[in-house]
Amino acid sequence: MLIKNRLSKREPNLASPATLRGRRYCSWAFVLLVAFLSVVSVEKAYSSALLADLENALMCTCDDKCGKVLGNCTCDTSDKIRIGFTEQLESGLTVQQIIQEQVAKYGETVLSSPTKTGFNLTAWAMPFVAIVAGGFGIRKIVQTWAGRKKEADASEKDKETTDSKPGKYSNQLQQELDKLDS
Repeated sequence: MLIKNRLSKREPNLASPATLRGRRYCSWAFVLLVAFLSVVSVEKAYSSALLADLENALMCTCDDKCGKVLGNCTCDTSDKIRIGFTEQLESGLTVQQIIQEQVAKYGETVLSSPTKTGFNLTAWAMPFVAIVAGGFGIRKIVQTWAGRKKEADASEKDKETTDSKPGKYSNQLQQELDKLDS
């Protein structure tokens, strides 16, 4: 009962206009903060994806000639190259422009995969040609082995048929054996 009396005596809580304005500013500040953080994180994710594409497209150009794709290389030179690429991406250059710049500087050997034009097409086509040619070669070898076996089986059958034909003495031998049995 005491609780009921306190609730009924309580006056409604009316906030002053200054308090309402302060809450409104706080809510707007929160919305703007969330929007800013989401945009910044999207931009960072996009730039890191571009950097990853760039790292996978180029080989490391270190003095050790490690021969690794830049994304997999762990040498000090690759870290410096990554920092340079990040600065170039932030300055507004595209991935293709940076790749073309690197090709102009180091030649096509800096690319992690050969271009699909000119003589480099052979690098793309030769593995498939080799697989098909190897398949035909194996097929031919198997057919040759199978043919030799058939010829050997045929010659053995010919020998058996010539051996089973009665010769001029086999009839006489048979008659003599029959006489002994009787």
